[in-house]
Amino acid sequence: MNTVSAPTDRRADLHIARRLAPSQALYVFGSSVDLTLTGIVGNRLAPGRDLATLPFSLISAGTVVSTFLVSRLIGRHGYRAVFVTVAGVALIAGVISAMAVQTGSFWLFCLGTCLIGVYNAGAGYYRYAAADASGGARAAAITTVLAGGLVAALIGPFLATWAAHVLPVVYVASYLLVAVLGGLAAVWNSTLPGTLAEPPAGTDSHTPIVGARSRTELWQQPALLAGVATTAFAAVTMGSMMTAGPIAGVAMGHTASEAAFAVQLHMIGMFAPGFLVARVIDRLGERIITVTGVALVFLAGAAAIYSTATWSFLTAMLAVGVGWNLAYSGGSAMIAASYRRAERGKVQPVAEAITGTFQVIGSLTAGLLATVQGWRVLGIGVILLCIVLTATITALGRAAE
Repeated sequence: MNTVSAPTDRRADLHIARRLAPSQALYVFGSSVDLTLTGIVGNRLAPGRDLATLPFSLISAGTVVSTFLVSRLIGRHGYRAVFVTVAGVALIAGVISAMAVQTGSFWLFCLGTCLIGVYNAGAGYYRYAAADASGGARAAAITTVLAGGLVAALIGPFLATWAAHVLPVVYVASYLLVAVLGGLAAVWNSTLPGTLAEPPAGTDSHTPIVGARSRTELWQQPALLAGVATTAFAAVTMGSMMTAGPIAGVAMGHTASEAAFAVQLHMIGMFAPGFLVARVIDRLGERIITVTGVALVFLAGAAAIYSTATWSFLTAMLAVGVGWNLAYSGGSAMIAASYRRAERGKVQPVAEAITGTFQVIGSLTAGLLATVQGWRVLGIGVILLCIVLTATITALGRAAE
């Protein structure tokens, strides 16, 4: 009987994850515009080259600043209400960004990208909502949600560049597209299952829960520390290469179309593996998936060092995208498995804030490395981080034995 009922149980476990996959798709669709164009637009609007990547970095900064607020709101109002609200913020952010491009205002553009960070913070909880509702299939639920971004990754960058010339001022229509996609996400999220409308127990870290472990006890777990270290690594390497990539690519002599294609490959790499990983991660284990992701990020760093040729540039951008997916999925699964339902408020927002902080570091650092020589230096830095993370995970694994 078990063999007959298991598939049905698995489908039930992943029901919420499948409903959240379109939410992820709309989020990735909108964010792909920012990922594709914000570095380029920031470079055009910035008063100096040293500020060119500030708008992109403010996306991550906005994410970090709003993460704890988002967690508190989830604890009070439930996942569904917060997911609708942050999508509405994306609508506002898109309008502000479009106005900034229209008027040539760098600082207004910074405000728009910072507000996108609020959307990112809320969308970061999609995978936790899926994991919470997945029974024992946490890892598969997380990768199923992430896989929802594939179609958006395929067409998002090209649509962003196509829409750039729809209106007289270049790129205004692209950011209006962000607003439209935010509105669509708000509508879709309002239809999510009622179970996501209830405040999940333990999300509000200020509410005492009987039987819950202390924050100190939770954060002494080697598996949790390894998971956060991995997601932070994935964020800083992806954030730095993704931010520097389009600008450095143009500096290498590649065309704007080739830079956009590199972003598309990168985003395909970020989300396409989810379809496969969702099927095998429970079988292979989070650590094997994580190590594979680290190896691919290592390859990305090596490609950046080796050559500035088109094939090497595209390889670096694709490999860091796939590596991010595997490392981020594996790390997120380790985090989700380290706490009980009543303890999530002591883990989720802290883990998200740490990961977001490292993404800010990566994107800010990229501003100094968005040159031909800087791209090679970035490759060296990525390789060193791979070595450090591998040593860290190994040490934490031994400590857990």
